[in-house]
Amino acid sequence: MANIVGRYFSFEGRLARLPFFGRGFYLGVVTAALAMVSIPFFSREGLWWWFGIPIVIASLVLLAVGSFSLIIRRLHDLGLSGYHAIWVGAGETVWAPLSYGPPKVMLAGLPFAAVGVWLLFWPGNRGPNRFGEKPG
Repeated sequence: MANIVGRYFSFEGRLARLPFFGRGFYLGVVTAALAMVSIPFFSREGLWWWFGIPIVIASLVLLAVGSFSLIIRRLHDLGLSGYHAIWVGAGETVWAPLSYGPPKVMLAGLPFAAVGVWLLFWPGNRGPNRFGEKPG
């Protein structure tokens, strides 16, 4: 259990491109599955409906904290401080709703999508940096 917490919720160290992608994918699958558990509660009336709300809140908190942890460690691999996660997270947050709009809106949101592509594909520092050794 400590290994899972260290992989997904630690803000220390560096994270290479492939583990960043894989852990982000698994985090999305787990939080989506957790949110799906709440569906039977919301399909009932009365007191049962209220049991679904904490499950949805837990999945959203899990997704937010895990995502910021992965983004910060990926930024560390690029040699940037974790404070840059503010503008990276803002870019991702702006892009998400724009991606569902009409084509002109999606086109206007492409610079925000480029932030995510940059984070996923830009190589990290080759050697050790101030955040630790090169991830293996």
